[in-house]
Formats: sequence, structure tokens, C-alpha cells
Amino acid sequence: MYRVHGDKVIRRRKKYPKYSNIQRYTDILREDFGNMCGYCGKDLNLVKCPYQKDHLIPVKIAEKVGRFDLLTDYNNLVFSCRVCNRNKWDNWPFDNVKKLHDDKVGFVDPASEEFDQHMMRDEEGRIVAKTQVGKYMYNIFNFQNRLTDVWWKISVISKELKEIDCILEHKQTGENLENYWKLHRQFDKFLENLRENNESI
Repeated sequence: MYRVHGDKVIRRRKKYPKYSNIQRYTDILREDFGNMCGYCGKDLNLVKCPYQKDHLIPVKIAEKVGRFDLLTDYNNLVFSCRVCNRNKWDNWPFDNVKKLHDDKVGFVDPASEEFDQHMMRDEEGRIVAKTQVGKYMYNIFNFQNRLTDVWWKISVISKELKEIDCILEHKQTGENLENYWKLHRQFDKFLENLRENNESI
């Protein structure tokens, strides 16, 4: 089993300027999340995909209970791919903004250590739920119909290609080149799969 975020540890910084416009948080949010979707772990450095800023506690709920501070609270923002943001949108099972989940339904902040207790990846890179809360999120984000395994494999292959690039800079051998082109063929195959399924990623 692997972490959804791989070897990246996502944490929001403690010290930051406070803004009334969340668009001004874009750069530091992208940096704190490693340009990765907090929910599905999609690495936006590798494949161009629109990013968005999701409100962990949705705007609709925050307004309903009079917690207008949550609309611009940096700690309520999640760097997200467009697909995850649209799937989650106003979904929130409670009117209580102090409770993220009740061990059955709800959400876990992807920038917390707790996230790994609920969601992981299997050996193929598919996102799987480990708990009831994980199952709730899994269904909300529609992971069963998305290419989470392909994104994972792209990330792994990209990392391996970079390692081989470093080796080839110092020593060129037939074996290194053979591994290099093998990985490149896999990489191209996964990218083509993504292009064919653009709306479901």
C-alpha cells in the first residue's frame, strides 16, 4: 500500500499573510500542496490540468451557520484539481462546521496526518478506502470511475526517468538506454490514455 500523496507530505504553513481575497493565496497554497491535488494526489507538474481552490468546509455551509471567516481562512482551503473540486462542491453531511466527520461520513483534511488513516493506494496505484469515512470520500470523489492508477504510474515513471537521466549524464551504457526507452514507452502510453479519457480524470 502507498500513500495517496506518495512521498510528498502536504502541510499548510503556520505563518502567512491574511487576505480577504482567496485568489491571493494561490502561490503559497500551490507551494504548500506541492502543486498536487490534495484529494486525489494528481501531480499537476506532470500533466496540465486546471487547478482550483476548494473550501474544505463549503461556502454554502459556512454562510448557513454564519461562519463567514471560513470563506477566506487559509486553513479551510485545499489545492484541488477541477474534477475533485466539482465532485465535492457543496457536499457536507453536517450543519456543524466544527465536525469534519463522525467516523462514518464526512471529510478529512488532506493536509493533515489523519488523511493517511482513511485513504491509501493499492499496489496498482488505485485509490482505496481504509475506513467508513474513507468510503464516503471515495464515493463523493467518484474514484471508482477515475484514472487514479494512471496518475500514480505517471508520477512513478517520471521519477524513475529523472533518475535514469542523471545516470546517463555520467555513464552511457546499453542497459541504461534500454531501461530508459522502456520507461518512455510506458510513459507515452499512460499519457495517451489520459488524453482519451480527459473528462473522467
